[in-house]
Amino acid sequence: MGLPKSSITVEIVTEADDNLRDIILQIDEEAFGFGSLSEWSLPLFLHYGRLYIARLNGEPVGTAELMRDWRDPELVYLYGIAVAPDLRGSGIGTILFRSILESLPKAGYRRLQLTVHPENQAAIHIYQDKFGMKQVDFIRNYYGPGEDRLLLEWDWGRIRL
Repeated sequence: MGLPKSSITVEIVTEADDNLRDIILQIDEEAFGFGSLSEWSLPLFLHYGRLYIARLNGEPVGTAELMRDWRDPELVYLYGIAVAPDLRGSGIGTILFRSILESLPKAGYRRLQLTVHPENQAAIHIYQDKFGMKQVDFIRNYYGPGEDRLLLEWDWGRIRL
């Protein structure tokens, strides 16, 4: 169910009123449950990280949060990316992720890493097949016992959009 690209916009958000904050938290909680953003962590991404919003006809329908790696000034980490449940599979997440990757070199970053559950084949397909990300590690118990993750990386020097 692809949507017209012209109806989808992506922006960086540095401030959120109560309504936008509630929408961001709801989208993230529906995607990540217990591990989602909270009223305590959201302000940190707004002020010290980078928060992206995807809008469909002006309405917020997707979110993504990035943080930089203090050990490697060319690396950012995708903390989370989520699309409203009723719009998943519509291409919004792909447009949001592409916008993020396109913005990184302009901001001085050459690489992006993220973790994904090894059984999340839909996400792995998008990251690897659509965007050329490579698995750089398998991390056992990353989020606690039995919570293994694949570490994937996108490298501007290797992959051009």
